[in-house]
Amino acid sequence: MFYYIFRQTELDGIIVFAFLSHVLFLLFKPKNNHLKVWHYVLLSTFTYAGIFFSFKALHIFSNNLILENQSTPYWFYFLSTIVIESIWAFFCLKNSLTYKLIYISFYMSFIQLYKLVCSPLYVNEIYMQPDVYRFWDLLTTFLLFVLLFFFSVLFRKIKLTSTLQIAPKKYYLATFFPISMLFISILITNNRKLLVYTGPILAGCIAINLPIIYYFFSQIISAYENRKRLDEALTQEKAQLARYRFSVELQEQIKKERHELKNNYFFIQTLLKEKKYERLDSYLEEVTGEKLADISEIQTGNMLMDYLLNKKVREAKKFHIKTYTEVLVPNQMPVSEDTLCTILLNLLDNAIDASRNEENPDIHISIKCIQNYLICKISNKVSQNVMETNPQFLTTKPDKSNHGLGIKIIKNSVKKCNGILDFSIEKGYFKASVMLPLTH
Repeated sequence: MFYYIFRQTELDGIIVFAFLSHVLFLLFKPKNNHLKVWHYVLLSTFTYAGIFFSFKALHIFSNNLILENQSTPYWFYFLSTIVIESIWAFFCLKNSLTYKLIYISFYMSFIQLYKLVCSPLYVNEIYMQPDVYRFWDLLTTFLLFVLLFFFSVLFRKIKLTSTLQIAPKKYYLATFFPISMLFISILITNNRKLLVYTGPILAGCIAINLPIIYYFFSQIISAYENRKRLDEALTQEKAQLARYRFSVELQEQIKKERHELKNNYFFIQTLLKEKKYERLDSYLEEVTGEKLADISEIQTGNMLMDYLLNKKVREAKKFHIKTYTEVLVPNQMPVSEDTLCTILLNLLDNAIDASRNEENPDIHISIKCIQNYLICKISNKVSQNVMETNPQFLTTKPDKSNHGLGIKIIKNSVKKCNGILDFSIEKGYFKASVMLPLTH
């Protein structure tokens, strides 16, 4: 009885229509905020069911056919679904009709191609036991519903969105493949004589669509390359801004120290002229006790590099992170100051950020020149193997758009210098090693 009602009412078609209405509503949202998803699904589905059964009744009575032996033609099923769904979506849902037609055409094409896959079952209906056929018919129908669910998930996960003014012909070109497959599948399904030519017909249809597939494939590659170039430009800009920021800070620090030094000399000179030697002695003791603590602990001869390293060491100390440094480099190095400071800045920032979550953290900084290479090694203690838990070194900060560029900046800077970059885990430490060639 269930199977009889299911097939005579063609409930599967109604369910498919309702499912498509639900998917479109979630994708495009209503033009009227008071319209709910169940309102839209019920109203559109009742419209479809009313037209569907009206056509079926008219077709039966006009031809004096028996209800139980008459099924609705495939062409009307697909045409009514596409037309009714398009009309409802156009008047009730946001966005252009073109986008909606793409979703509808892909959705309906998938259904008809699935029917083609199941065509051997329908062809052999007369040779199978009725109970066996009904079982497989219901099973394949249920499987279709499951596949349509995953198809709708794909639609929602990867939406067709664009803020660009793209020519409408490109949108319509995207519908050519599903519509052509839909047309071919309907043609084959309605003419059983063509079933034996299914392979050649589908092959011809795919051959016609190959240029279109190639076109969109080339567009995907082009978009990927443009995104890559944009990312590289962004990382370079970030690096330049970082270097500029530290240069400005360094200049301000030098001005401040010069001003303080001038004041110190003036005060010492005043005390000498007034022969206040006891006051001078206590003042010098005060200066050597307090001021000399601020003198750079790391001196490489490169002012910007010295300032950056000492600034980061002091920053680490604020977070109670021990630092161990070994810097042995010549005063003049044939390495881009911009590139070197950019690399060190991001490596040290990453090490400090990672160390703040560790117990008894420490950072080891080693910078040496060995056999025409500048070797920079930054190691920080880790409690877990980040190479396994986060191999892509993705940022864990909420604002991912403004964070997580450090590794990318380092990679681009090292690549620009034809250097070598390596990350490893050794004895509970995450180690970042950089080798930059010293070009004379």
